[in-house]
Amino acid sequence: MAKSINNIVTEGLSGRIGKQIVFSQRNGETIVSKFPVRTKKPTAKQIAQQTKFSSAIAYGKNALQDNSLKVLYTTEAQKRKGVSAYNLAVADFLKAPVIENVDVSAYKGAASGEKITITVTDNFKVTTVKVAIINSDDTPVEQGEATLLEGKWIYSTNTSLSGDKVVVTATDRPGNKTVKETTL
Repeated sequence: MAKSINNIVTEGLSGRIGKQIVFSQRNGETIVSKFPVRTKKPTAKQIAQQTKFSSAIAYGKNALQDNSLKVLYTTEAQKRKGVSAYNLAVADFLKAPVIENVDVSAYKGAASGEKITITVTDNFKVTTVKVAIINSDDTPVEQGEATLLEGKWIYSTNTSLSGDKVVVTATDRPGNKTVKETTL
């Protein structure tokens, strides 16, 4: 891969020349690369990734058609060097939130009001964190949404949880979900 810097012939050029070279634009630079040659049929995993990427492209285009989403992605993209609102929307679709930690240490066995603290990260924004408390026999005890407070998601319990498990589901703007289970 080569970079073309300050060349009046190739500046801003995008596309391919036959099946020899490809020009593309990245961060205001013209990139010149060899035309890709695929000699093998794609695997099931590759096809799944290609399908997911196609969906991400569609999400990115649609997000910029929605004025409220466009403002959100544009505002965040301006804070990051070399990232467009479109790139951020596509990346947001492709990356699910990560549940870093579920802290149940503040629970001491009381019937209600004790806190479960959850740390969730995402490359753009986590929109909801849901918590479900489930008995050891898999019957639901309670469920609800956590509240964002000073960068952490807090869930206040309503019942005694000893011996149960906590199931946390984090969702970001494109609808990617991550689930993490913690046994009390």
